[in-house]
Amino acid sequence: MAVTLFACTLASLITLLVFFTGNTAGAPTSGQCAANLAIKNWASLGDSYSNIVGDGLQDYEALMSADPCLQGRKPQYLSIPSASLSQIASQQVPKLNQDTNFMTISAGANDIGLVQILDACVYNWIGSASLDCAKLLSDAATFMASSAFANSWHELFTRVQAVSSKNAGKAYVISNAAFFDETTPSCTTNSLAVYAGDGQQKYLTNALRKNLNELIHRFNWWQNYLIAKFNREKVPGTDTLEFPVQFVDADDRFNTHRFCRNGVDGTGSGDANTWFSTTQNVQPPLSRAAYEKLSAPATCAANGGWNEYATCRMAKAIQKTSFLGLTKSGSGTGLTNWERVFHPTTRGESAIRDEIVSQIAQGNTLSGHNLRILPLGASITAGFASSDGNGFRKVLYDTLRKTNTVSFVGSQGTAPLVHEGHPGWIIQDVSNAASASLPSRPNVVLVHVGTNDILQNKDVDNAPERMGALIDHVLSVANDAVVLIAQILPSTRPGAFDQFVTFNARVASIINQKQAQGKKVLKVWMPVTTDELQDGVHPTDAGYNKMAQAYIKGLQRAADKGWIGQPVVKV
Repeated sequence: MAVTLFACTLASLITLLVFFTGNTAGAPTSGQCAANLAIKNWASLGDSYSNIVGDGLQDYEALMSADPCLQGRKPQYLSIPSASLSQIASQQVPKLNQDTNFMTISAGANDIGLVQILDACVYNWIGSASLDCAKLLSDAATFMASSAFANSWHELFTRVQAVSSKNAGKAYVISNAAFFDETTPSCTTNSLAVYAGDGQQKYLTNALRKNLNELIHRFNWWQNYLIAKFNREKVPGTDTLEFPVQFVDADDRFNTHRFCRNGVDGTGSGDANTWFSTTQNVQPPLSRAAYEKLSAPATCAANGGWNEYATCRMAKAIQKTSFLGLTKSGSGTGLTNWERVFHPTTRGESAIRDEIVSQIAQGNTLSGHNLRILPLGASITAGFASSDGNGFRKVLYDTLRKTNTVSFVGSQGTAPLVHEGHPGWIIQDVSNAASASLPSRPNVVLVHVGTNDILQNKDVDNAPERMGALIDHVLSVANDAVVLIAQILPSTRPGAFDQFVTFNARVASIINQKQAQGKKVLKVWMPVTTDELQDGVHPTDAGYNKMAQAYIKGLQRAADKGWIGQPVVKV
């Protein structure tokens, strides 16, 4: 029989870019490009994601190289498939041209054991009853929180920045996208398992898709947090976001283009509007003998990169059974397709390219808008423990009104910095309180809430769903508004940190669901670490100021999408 291996893996890799560039997505003028470009050399470092595209056509680096802003410059390719963080730092970075100030780096998936997770949870290359999907997901979450993971990223950042800082470069860490729409019923009886024996069908249930998406969002959260810690170390005391390493999130550009979305049969693999690839033809089909030559079943390593691991597992399966239609005598069709995993199609690569150049060309500025803003949340929104009692609101107001018309709405505080921030309140209370201000029809709502649900142990498992209900409530009244959902700040309170990470990962999935429904909802990464908390919960003044800058960056992204319109009614 012929077997097709679908590339429905987690896009949980990270891409780091060190460069100055222009804006492809927004069709920048040559003046914009000239103002932002100072490229001497640029390089591609990392694993296979750096130089292999899912459909074999163009990766985002090739697309960026062809962009007018990059003037045809091509990268120095140093990437090695299956490379770990430490291997990239120790083996690839030393080979960089010393005048490099533009780099792309993909890294991290091999460190957290992504291929093993996918074997256990999705592909089942050998009837992998011995591989526990839930345990591997848990182990990956534990490892991401470890000092080993943090130290590996820190070493890579340090070595990269040692080169880029000599050339006025910056680092841009680009997250990849979650693969699944996790809410649809269409995939619950579909499986991408290669081997369905031993009752190992690996159906793509809603629960499995939810857990795999959470892994990606958790991974992305950790990248943002470790970047924030590195930046604070390198640029202490600053309250701006002009840091040597930046985080750029391309995930939401893949909404309505994921596997298992509404409107497609089954997984949607092979559909032109699915921005993740499925298969790569192998000509001729691989035979039993070819597998055994490629990877001796008795000796092959089970912990290598994707191709090594998959080949090893298949070779072991062939030794035991007529796996892939290959009989013990070697007859049979063999494998007619080979996986091209965790790589977007050219359309997906274009989306990544667009997000990179859009954010970098436009920077952290916003101008020409009429903004009626509702700050909504609990004590952090109220500005608790800040020196002037205004938290992020005064810096946000003062910065925005230089180039925009700005007013705040809310029942709390003093004009012009009014708000709807209620210390100690949980998500449901804040949702109820929003009813006092939503009739003013804000066209921007800034949300930071969920901290008290966790710290007060208020049905924590369902807190992300309550956030989804809050979003729906806001938009049921102010249906033209842009809702910016902040990833809640971490906490040093006992036992709280991992709960905060999990909450943020789940809320990221919910935001994607709302966007896929056509709602104007955006995730906002907050570059505030536990070192910038004064009581384990509330930020210092510098932390509040970073929050203001992060909200401005979120507003810029909303403006890039054309989401910010004029307020509906005059207050």
